[in-house]
Amino acid sequence: MTRRRGRPFAVVVAAAVLAAGMAACGTDAADQKVTDRLAKLDVMTVPPGATELSRTSVKGGGNSVIRTSSSVTLVYATAQTPLEVKKDFHARLGSRWRLLDNGAASLGAWRAGGSPAPAPDLYADTTADVVARLVTPTDKVPAGSQSVVTVEVSATRPA
Repeated sequence: MTRRRGRPFAVVVAAAVLAAGMAACGTDAADQKVTDRLAKLDVMTVPPGATELSRTSVKGGGNSVIRTSSSVTLVYATAQTPLEVKKDFHARLGSRWRLLDNGAASLGAWRAGGSPAPAPDLYADTTADVVARLVTPTDKVPAGSQSVVTVEVSATRPA
């Protein structure tokens, strides 16, 4: 009699494991769509004259109830100073992004964060963080570079 009770339990456990695995596949594809969308945003474009140093993406993960955000990070070097990067970002992207300057940047650097505008409902979960800092002796950047700029965008997949 004990054996018969054990078998239905094993079937239930196997079904739960299979369902969890299938859900993970679905969330992985949804997270990939988020990183693909983030990578195509205009804020992730390297401006003319700058040199891309790296571009990475991280899929959020989680499950159907708890979702962690996916992100794409772009790092590039430019001949502009951090103040010039600030002016360039506001001039190029100010009509499409609400990037608010953040005083939490180190001396000589510029930092801003925000979300897409004027229709934030299109990307309600999307945020951007931009940091432009002075080049340090340890940076491997082209000659003439004055700033290293890091742009990170993130979003969670739809429910």
